[in-house]
Amino acid sequence: MRTIQHYLPNPRHTEIHRIFVNAGPERAWEAARYFDMSGIPWIKLLFEIRTLPEKFSGETRPTISAGLGVDQISRGESGFMILEEVPGKEVVVGSVGKFWYLNIPFEKVSPRDFKDFNTPGFGKIAWAISVEPFMEGSTIAIELRISATDERSWKKFDRYYRLIRLGSYPIRSSVMSYLESHLGRMVLPADDQRVLPGDEYIPDAKYGLTHHRDIEAPPAVVWQYLMQLGCDRAGWYSIDLLDNGGKASIDHFVKDWGKRNEGDRISATPENDGFFVVHAVHPTRYFVIGGETERLGAPFKMTWSFVLEPVGSDATHLITRARMRSSPGWKEWLMGKVAYPPVHGLMSHVQLDTIKNMAERDAQMRIVHHEMAEVEH
Repeated sequence: MRTIQHYLPNPRHTEIHRIFVNAGPERAWEAARYFDMSGIPWIKLLFEIRTLPEKFSGETRPTISAGLGVDQISRGESGFMILEEVPGKEVVVGSVGKFWYLNIPFEKVSPRDFKDFNTPGFGKIAWAISVEPFMEGSTIAIELRISATDERSWKKFDRYYRLIRLGSYPIRSSVMSYLESHLGRMVLPADDQRVLPGDEYIPDAKYGLTHHRDIEAPPAVVWQYLMQLGCDRAGWYSIDLLDNGGKASIDHFVKDWGKRNEGDRISATPENDGFFVVHAVHPTRYFVIGGETERLGAPFKMTWSFVLEPVGSDATHLITRARMRSSPGWKEWLMGKVAYPPVHGLMSHVQLDTIKNMAERDAQMRIVHHEMAEVEH
């Protein structure tokens, strides 16, 4: 679990920016943890503009010449503080204040009391830099979480953040772009050229479609929703009008739907007149289904694989692949190159986006069904 989760476990808004670099964790941590943003001229200008209210009010605060690193930003007089640091892995910075004021009234709260502080009228910010090993290099993530102590304050904070995000998001993007350039961008394997679990069921397939999503949630959370796929369970999390009889897919985990077994049949249609068969199940790793039927008056065989790869300790790279075989050759070409790609492609993109949104929501709130938690550990 990310350290930031302890300090702001139920954020109202979260943003995560992740990169992959050709540097070991020690070098990546040194670069990210001690990076000085004031070295990027336009970022320095944005921070100078942000301090204009203090200048007009006569208040004195640390100047930009002191630097814009974690240590400088988290000085006591800045309103921000280091909540916790796990050397070499993660540092969490937080603040409590009325951020929607031009001259922000910060509240003095100790790191120990930050999580439970709930005095009405305040907003809460926590952001973290984390570094973890990945393949031959590292992954670096910046996570921002914001919330408020009451609904009225959240409405004010939300309006403020929609405006300030126009500057804060480019700052984070610029920092990550610099680190990626400085440390070297990692070239990740091309998913559509890799051999994946499930390929062996149709080894001579000429046509297939591969899609992927990076999801800021551990594999156990993503797995919950793969186990609910099917019209006999939650639906397909895609365009429900087309593949679930217009009935909305269930957007939460349902008890007793956390497991599928090899040989199980999954209803492909609301009418239960078509089914997929579960070919392979490896909890939190891969899930392969398939079936045989007729399309365009010809025999049609397909497999559909869902492969989960951990990214660090708390994120997932989800890959889906559909492969098909048919005959005669011209009908196989027609389905594999003309009819199938746009339909399956659209449905898959919607499905992956939906699973990503639900899994990231649950991960932020740490909603993991107890059976899946046992699998994860």
